[in-house]
Amino acid sequence: MADKSAVRGEQSVAGFVLALVVAIGLIGLLIYVMAGNDRYATMSEEEFEEEAKKKSLLGAAITGLEYALRKKEATYVMEVKSRIERDATPSPGEPPEDETEDGKTGDGQQKGLG
Repeated sequence: MADKSAVRGEQSVAGFVLALVVAIGLIGLLIYVMAGNDRYATMSEEEFEEEAKKKSLLGAAITGLEYALRKKEATYVMEVKSRIERDATPSPGEPPEDETEDGKTGDGQQKGLG
């Protein structure tokens, strides 16, 4: 019986040491990444714009792939987005009515009666 508890204790210590090594490794990696040179600091403006364009093209490619795979959902989301944008813009016909606290419009008429 004493042997089983000793084995469990050794496994527990080994697990703790492994977790400690992993934690120290992650902290070391974080320090290395944070202390590393910023590649954008040494880039010229043209290089930066080229890098941004690559990322933009990658995003467009991912969006296109998702649209191809989920055409129905993507179409629905795009329709809802365009509907929200369309409803958010005021129509050019009539100016919006200013409503006061007593339910009257800005010109003194009751709303809905004029």
